[in-house]
Amino acid sequence: MRHGPPMLATWACLLLAACGSEPEAPTPSERLVFVRDGVLGGGGSGGQAVGGARELVTRAWTPGESVTVGGRTDAAPRSPECVPLFHVDLGDVDSLISRGVSTPGTAVAWSPDGASLAIGSYLGEVLVVDGWTGAVRARRTLAETMIKRVAWSPDGAVVYASEQSPDAFVHALEARDLTSRWSFRLADDLDTSPAPPETDVYGVFTLPAGYGLEVMETGDLIVVGTHAWPVGDGESRNKSRVLRLTPNGEVRARFPKDAPADATFRFPRLDEVEDRMIFAVGRSATGPAPPDLPIDGVQVLDLETMEPVFHHVGEPMRPHFKRAYSWEAIDVQGDRLLAGFGDGRAQIVNLDGSGGTTHALGTAIVSGDVPIAASVGWGRFLKSGGLAVNTGTTNIPWGSDVAASRPPAAHPGENTLWVYGADGELDWTFRGEPAIQGITTSPDGEHLVIGGGPRTTDHRRDLFGAFVFRLGGDGTGQERLVASCPTESPVFFRHALRDDGRVAVSEVPYQDETAGAVLGEYRVTVLR
Repeated sequence: MRHGPPMLATWACLLLAACGSEPEAPTPSERLVFVRDGVLGGGGSGGQAVGGARELVTRAWTPGESVTVGGRTDAAPRSPECVPLFHVDLGDVDSLISRGVSTPGTAVAWSPDGASLAIGSYLGEVLVVDGWTGAVRARRTLAETMIKRVAWSPDGAVVYASEQSPDAFVHALEARDLTSRWSFRLADDLDTSPAPPETDVYGVFTLPAGYGLEVMETGDLIVVGTHAWPVGDGESRNKSRVLRLTPNGEVRARFPKDAPADATFRFPRLDEVEDRMIFAVGRSATGPAPPDLPIDGVQVLDLETMEPVFHHVGEPMRPHFKRAYSWEAIDVQGDRLLAGFGDGRAQIVNLDGSGGTTHALGTAIVSGDVPIAASVGWGRFLKSGGLAVNTGTTNIPWGSDVAASRPPAAHPGENTLWVYGADGELDWTFRGEPAIQGITTSPDGEHLVIGGGPRTTDHRRDLFGAFVFRLGGDGTGQERLVASCPTESPVFFRHALRDDGRVAVSEVPYQDETAGAVLGEYRVTVLR
């Protein structure tokens, strides 16, 4: 019976190629390619060199205009294209996909100046590549690990990477060659677990990990560590902790202060202006839950002291839900927080306790005699003061006592991007055909990107990709779609967007039931 959202990715500890390998470049085109605010031509066009021996010439153009770049002249089309600048191969994962691993995860992060891209793979590699050509500048494989998060120091000199491994290290690596500056062992706070056997593709999730890695403007790091593991006889344990580390890897503050929490902490978001952070709190351990933590809700801390400021738990919408958990639809901005829940609600709550707003986006309805819902999976506040959240595909609520093996109909609020203005009113929506995966905004707050993940009804390969929207001005969701960037494989939900329009996504292979084979590549693609 399919109840709730599908299980996320798993990781395995494999080795990849040595440093110095080159990216897979798209084949050069004989025609000019018209992209947003630019034209891609061949070498010698006088623009920015990109992958595939091409150059990007930044310039405005109008439909039908005759444009000459690098000695070639073409008529500009009615609308811009979005094409790959380069691909970076991350290894062979077909055997894992064929064993049921649906979405192997990858971390990507642009350097502060946008010249480089850091990549962390589930195969345990950290890479730094040129952000325009994809040329590999440094490549390192870490032993017995998968990379959960990557981030840059404010000056671009250091790449940080957090692991899921028996030690759960947080590494500070020299960006130029990925040699180590220092490592911090989260297992000293969270305990350790032995590496699972290779046959257990989901066992890696029992290891401790850095589930959150955020770098502050001061250079300090916010690390959220979590460990959830079985101890035998059906018993499970949890240990989690939030740490603020200095740029030298020293502990400035911890939450909880005295001992790890009997819960799971994940997905931190920061508001450095107001000196606050928020993260999701869950629990999978046996025994009574600690009374001082907002299990299945969100916790807000003071960034400087790591002391609690506020917390919120959403009462589940009974009778169809017995629990209402938060995933990555959480954020804090000024005196309010966002919490999206698995029962289909997005709530904005004032930190002074004066109330807030609830948006019922995918809450349960009954189709025939079967309840169906669409969870709120990703969300964030916008620089404008507005809000963007998305709902997942239709599911049967967890714990529902029904005989149906799949939802009998689509929920009317499923698989939709919802964008609200600063006044709390719904501005626009966009409903995708592929599964909407994640939400990322550009640093200047002008654009938003979502990923196109695996479809639930078929495996058409022309519907994966990244979709870029304009946030300012007026228009419907379709009118705001400024770039539709197709990829050969489903896009993982962690992506990165630059103000200049470059989008970094992770493509993941998938099991095609019609072809009876694994299709696609495991790679990072940068699109423009």
